[in-house]
Amino acid sequence: MAYPKTIGSTLTVFLVSDAARSQAYYRDVLGFSVTDWWAERDGLNGLALKLLQAAKPEDVRPNAPAAGQSVGVDVYAYVDTWAKLEALFDEFKEKGAPIAQEIVTYPEGGPWKEFIVRDPDGYAIAFGGVDGRPGGRRSPIRPHIGSVTIAVSDLGRAAERYARLLDLNVPGPDRVLGRSHMLTFEAGSDLTLVSEVEDGGSGTEHPLFTVFTDDIGGARDFALSLGFEVESGTGYAGVAGTDAGGLLLRDEDGNRLLVAGLPAGR
Repeated sequence: MAYPKTIGSTLTVFLVSDAARSQAYYRDVLGFSVTDWWAERDGLNGLALKLLQAAKPEDVRPNAPAAGQSVGVDVYAYVDTWAKLEALFDEFKEKGAPIAQEIVTYPEGGPWKEFIVRDPDGYAIAFGGVDGRPGGRRSPIRPHIGSVTIAVSDLGRAAERYARLLDLNVPGPDRVLGRSHMLTFEAGSDLTLVSEVEDGGSGTEHPLFTVFTDDIGGARDFALSLGFEVESGTGYAGVAGTDAGGLLLRDEDGNRLLVAGLPAGR
């Protein structure tokens, strides 16, 4: 069992010359979610910054280039695949982000591919990564549980009870399934409560948990090679937050799990 972490996230501090201008840039050009407390893309465990107003202009000091380098980098952001890296580059360039370095591929370290963007104060953010799965993983299925599903007899009452137990907001009915509630945890996982009444009281029809993949076909072939049964093909519907459907898998003991396709660029 994984216990709650002591340190949940870290934020890099940028002293900026105009906080409002920087917030607008990170929001409108780089696609960050921006608040008065932070600016983040892909959550506080993704790329997270603290944009603080500098007391005086000379306090704004982006990093100088390292030895042997032509561009000083203030933050490195790791991107899982080259396809996602190139999509980010195209997105930033289309929105007018200043490019300090176009995409470059280095033969050492993977090979490694990266590009660098600048913000209005000259801070440089490098986005880079190796192609393929992180750490040389063989499975196309990511080891992250996105959702755990529980069948309940009274959906409204269960949603209220679990939300109060975990001190979470009670959401509206799920947009895709129309008969479930999803409670989101701190680490990005969900508890999905599904009404068993509409399924004749059969809670076993639902997957126990959901994991993710960016390669549905590869995930299907990999699961079959390990002895899992694919109960439905690549067109499994009703996967909240995805655009690629998913696979409903069954193991030899009858347990079901859902492998959901990730939206493009995730």
